[in-house]
Amino acid sequence: MKHKLLTLLCLVFIVQVTFAQQKSRKSGYEEIDIEDLMHRYFGKDAGSLTKIEGIYSVSCLITKTSKAFITGQIKENVVERKDNYARVALIKDWPGTSRDFIEVSLSYHVVNKYPIVGALTSLSSGGQTFIYNHFGPEGSVQNFSMVSSFPDQIEGQYTEVRGRATLTYTLSYMKIYPKERAQEVVLGERQDE
Repeated sequence: MKHKLLTLLCLVFIVQVTFAQQKSRKSGYEEIDIEDLMHRYFGKDAGSLTKIEGIYSVSCLITKTSKAFITGQIKENVVERKDNYARVALIKDWPGTSRDFIEVSLSYHVVNKYPIVGALTSLSSGGQTFIYNHFGPEGSVQNFSMVSSFPDQIEGQYTEVRGRATLTYTLSYMKIYPKERAQEVVLGERQDE
């Protein structure tokens, strides 16, 4: 009798757990992911956004420059190239902090974790030049000089010397969303004409 009761209780428990899992999978709510949430944030009134805020696709180029031992000629080799390897969001940081913007990874490998992988501090009042601190997973920090030369693009460089070689890391950020508002207005006017 005890054995049958214990078996019955185990079966009831398994059914309840299975039912709870199925219920949590099927929700009556509309679901969005973090990128959809960012689209909504950046889709707000243009007056409340700065030009740099948005979702970006990041590419990287690492080059190695060295002098040949005998001839002294300068050689430059591409060590690594990664095109569109990450998606990030640049978001204005809280007032009163030491950084102006934070960089949040949207392509992190752990579900529901969106780490801050960088910080930007503006060097000019126009917001065209920045110091970018890139945070490595092991706690390292690399300081890049960054320039926003085009409306939807930011580029930065970091250089380090290893022995007789110089490694240059070039990051290119291409804005995916929202696009430059002035371009949208111009395109809209052209369509109306």
